[in-house]
Amino acid sequence: MFSNPSFNTIGDEYDKKTAVPDRVRGKQMVTSPGKKGLVGGAFESGFKSLSLGDKYIDPGTIEKRDRMEQAKKKITPEGFRYTSPAKKSAGAGNYYGTFSEKAPPKHETEYVVVKKGELPGKLAPQPRNIFSGPAKKGTYGFAGVTLGKGDEYRYISDPYEGGRRKEVNEAKENGKRMVGPAFKGACKRIDFFDSQPNVAASRVYSLDKPLPARKPEAPKPPPVIPVPFKPSSPGKGTLGKYPEYKEDPYEAKEKAERDSQKTNRPAVTWKPVHGPKSLPTRSIAFTKTL
Repeated sequence: MFSNPSFNTIGDEYDKKTAVPDRVRGKQMVTSPGKKGLVGGAFESGFKSLSLGDKYIDPGTIEKRDRMEQAKKKITPEGFRYTSPAKKSAGAGNYYGTFSEKAPPKHETEYVVVKKGELPGKLAPQPRNIFSGPAKKGTYGFAGVTLGKGDEYRYISDPYEGGRRKEVNEAKENGKRMVGPAFKGACKRIDFFDSQPNVAASRVYSLDKPLPARKPEAPKPPPVIPVPFKPSSPGKGTLGKYPEYKEDPYEAKEKAERDSQKTNRPAVTWKPVHGPKSLPTRSIAFTKTL
């Protein structure tokens, strides 16, 4: 009781080996693959070719024979004759195919060819070519590069609220020019020269003669109803009697099942043994036996 505790593993093996299952050793199923070689000669030592015993044939013999048979079918010995190409080139600077083909004009140089030992003559002054006015420096809208020489681009001051000030000044000038109040006619304002009282229309659309007076209508006597309205009587019955009321057997059966479930219902409500696990469970296949 008062001595040092002893270990429970005294006398056990240092490296205890456990049985390893076959499914983790590697190979599941081993097969014997077919040997290399021809069918029927897999177990023979030497290689046998399929062309043994065949007669040797020159590779070009069949092509030559077919070419000679096709040549016999030609109508002419030359066979198909292509069109002859152009005899001479007919490009730019050539007289082939023109009216002066046989006697082309002689080529004349643009200058006198100096012979050996002679000096070329002095060049005569020649008139200058066409003059052009080069564009002045600047881009689109730059003053001095247009036909007007820059007169159309002049600086004009634009003070702040210049348009509003101009309108105010014009209104003041117009007020000074007014002599008196605005003109107001003294005549009576009418819509038409031949207007009618209480009517905004001309007399053209009125009648020349007044309409005759309306004739008085004779009073109509009230309608007399001798018999008051009475709705028709409802139907007294049908050709046959109404069928008797019968209860639905399916509804009665459902009612009986509901009553039986209520009577046989247990007093204690069913509860699960435990709730869902929050951690994943390791598979048995990867568990090693100790």
